[in-house]
Amino acid sequence: MCSGNIHGAIGVLSQRVMDCTVFLRIFYLTLYVHERYTMTAQSKRNRRGKLSPLIIIGGSILVLAVAFLFISDMILDNRDPEVSRTIAEKRGEDSPVSATAFRNDAQLSFTDSDGNPLADVQVEIAETEQARTQGLMGRDRMREDQGMLFIFPTQEYRSFWMANTPISLDIIFVNTDREIVTIQRNTVPYSEEGIPSTAPAMYVIEVNAGYCDRHGIREGHKAGWIRQ
Repeated sequence: MCSGNIHGAIGVLSQRVMDCTVFLRIFYLTLYVHERYTMTAQSKRNRRGKLSPLIIIGGSILVLAVAFLFISDMILDNRDPEVSRTIAEKRGEDSPVSATAFRNDAQLSFTDSDGNPLADVQVEIAETEQARTQGLMGRDRMREDQGMLFIFPTQEYRSFWMANTPISLDIIFVNTDREIVTIQRNTVPYSEEGIPSTAPAMYVIEVNAGYCDRHGIREGHKAGWIRQ
């Protein structure tokens, strides 16, 4: 804590002590007057000159409560921002999966049905069972010009899901002729619902959500890639 914060806190503390002193005096006076008017004559004779236990207990509780409030407020005002970060933020920074470096395994190009170029992305290739299962799980960001290419050994109807995937995607299903047969746009992060192809596919490309709309990519267009 820097010295400026200390002096500021002392000033606030002094002002609050003065305010609490005035408040406590009013509180004690109110209780005292209330007890004087409600005691019986006998109580007056037996308890003259003595403070009521009600006053003592109530005053003690009030003092502790006020002290707790201004001390806790001082702590909050001067807390270290590093301590204030949420557990989720810390966990996200420490996650080894999120820290995985993106591999540029191939240059992938989208073209329309006439062969005119539409867009290019650098893709990380997942062609083993383990890599296809992992996919983009746990990664919380991807650049506009990045994506992932899944290569399967056979062509068949495919179904993906978004379990443990924190970013929304466009999922593009491609057949053996490198033709796009299905585009599932703007997937829901962490969803465990199946995201199917509408025709057999051997390849699947994942890019950021909205990528296909931004670059005019649709079913019937082509996708080709060259390994780096």
